[in-house]
Amino acid sequence: MGSLFTKEIVVLDITSKEVTAIVGVKKAQSVFDVKAVVKEEHSGYEDGVWLDAENTLLTAAHAVLEAKRRANSRTKKVFIGVPAEFTSVETKEVSITFDRKRCVVDDDIAFLFEKGNDFNSSEYAVINTSAIYYSIDGGRNLWGDVRNMEAKHIDAGVSYMLAERGFVSAFDRQMKSAGFTDVRYIATNWAEGITLLDSQQREGIYMLIDVGYSSTSVSIAKGEGVLKLRSFTLGGAHIAADICEAFGVSLESAFEAKKLVDVNRGYKEEDMLVYDGGTGVSGIAVSEIVKFRWDMLVYAISLILEENADDVPSYMPIYLTGEGFSDMRGVKQYLGGHLNRPIEILTPKLAGFARAEDSSKAALLLVADTLIDDGVGARIKKLLLWRRT
Repeated sequence: MGSLFTKEIVVLDITSKEVTAIVGVKKAQSVFDVKAVVKEEHSGYEDGVWLDAENTLLTAAHAVLEAKRRANSRTKKVFIGVPAEFTSVETKEVSITFDRKRCVVDDDIAFLFEKGNDFNSSEYAVINTSAIYYSIDGGRNLWGDVRNMEAKHIDAGVSYMLAERGFVSAFDRQMKSAGFTDVRYIATNWAEGITLLDSQQREGIYMLIDVGYSSTSVSIAKGEGVLKLRSFTLGGAHIAADICEAFGVSLESAFEAKKLVDVNRGYKEEDMLVYDGGTGVSGIAVSEIVKFRWDMLVYAISLILEENADDVPSYMPIYLTGEGFSDMRGVKQYLGGHLNRPIEILTPKLAGFARAEDSSKAALLLVADTLIDDGVGARIKKLLLWRRT
């Protein structure tokens, strides 16, 4: 059981393949004492629809309760990552004016965010709010943060992440029946952007692609906000399924072939990646299967770039993460060459979560840590910081 200054964090990561419950305590900057990790496969989702909603909800509840049991945790708060297929984004320009020029504080930013939060939708609920940029007193300079700066007037581009109310309602009920009294939600793609990239990388507009097991999200973002968000059904499992169908091998062998193939290598007819019983899986054929699926991603990204051509610069960096394609040999060169833009593979820098497939888990842990102290604890921390100055 955590002390006043070491609070346990429980997060639930939901991907198209599995749910992962993590219980941890932050020990230092980017260092967590992870007390329990429970992964369980669920039925998944496709095109924003659960394949078996009851299965997913029950699996999620079991995972978080088992993680709490293993960690001997008593916390009643859980942070749930909302996949891109169940989220959307709205951006607004919001302004506030003070009665005089003064130092901008946290409460001013909170008021600004809330002023723009006039959404009254029966379909979506606001779960996260952040700034794309700020400007003060009509100046041309754009800032990532204006707290502690002197200003009378603040203009801001604000990003509101929204989750489907059906998603929120279903997980609220399930988690509260499991004993949680405080259930909070984090848009996973937003969390990845603000944690996997540093503030300097986020100064300009960038694109983040997360290719998962069977689902892909694409976000165009800047600062701490998301500008555009798309999701569609495509992932590493589709390559494996294509290999299964082509060769009649097991899914396990298909994933192994996917892992081993290098599309830049000149395979010969006799070159086999794996054998399943008496069946060999050809390197030439698998290379063509992989290129076919990668071309689908290239086409989807090209359409997104075309739709947003007026808003994104030609030099916009593109980052790739997630379990689906990121660890495949040659993916960076292939995608970059066909998009005519450099691609960088993005991985977390959190101990114990350092692979591209861990991106969503690491992001949720880091963001949950910033959100957990929103009451007395946060005020104490601010007081301690103030006393040091």
